[in-house]
Amino acid sequence: MLGFGGGLFSIAALFYFAAEYEHLSGWKWALASVAVSATVKGLFPGSFIFVLPAQFGLFLVMWWAHVKNQAQRQVDLAKREADSRRERQERVTRARQEAAAHTDFDAQEREREAAAEAAQKERQERVRLAREQREREERERDG
Repeated sequence: MLGFGGGLFSIAALFYFAAEYEHLSGWKWALASVAVSATVKGLFPGSFIFVLPAQFGLFLVMWWAHVKNQAQRQVDLAKREADSRRERQERVTRARQEAAAHTDFDAQEREREAAAEAAQKERQERVRLAREQREREERERDG
């Protein structure tokens, strides 16, 4: 039985490390290996030869789970990339809108400044004309 236990845990350790390497849960596969070995050993006492095909079957199941897991990870990666791309596009669109709004604000500010400057020049011109008119009237009265 000691030989079986050592072989049992050696195979379980192989499953653990293989599963961890393939990004699967190592402990679950190691426990599955122990359970498969114990079940086969219980059903066919004294014949270790049936344990190897059972372990190979478990390995095929692990390979299938790995392929399925890998496909799911690729789908998740594609989804994350699409989400990331959409986020970047939204940020670019938002930045462009803010830049356009800022540009519009700057244009409005320049228009207000130009209007204020034009109004000030107009007032200065009216004051100058009024002063000239007053000076002419004073010269006409004095002269």
